[in-house]
Amino acid sequence: MTVGHARGDGSGGDFSLRKIYRSAPPVEGQPIEVSAPEPAAELDALSSLATDFHVRWS
Repeated sequence: MTVGHARGDGSGGDFSLRKIYRSAPPVEGQPIEVSAPEPAAELDALSSLATDFHVRWS
C-alpha cells in the first residue's frame, strides 16, 4: 500500500477515504475542546492524515 494514486501501474487499485470520523462526545457536559484539550488537539490532527492510497497485489 502506498499513499497517493498510481500512475498507470495497472496492478492494483486506488482507494480514497471519504470521511474521517473525528467527532467526540461531550465530556462532563462540556465540548471536548473545553474539558479535554489534549485529546481534542489529537482529533484535529486527524485532518492532516493522507486519505488517498494505492493498493498493489501480485
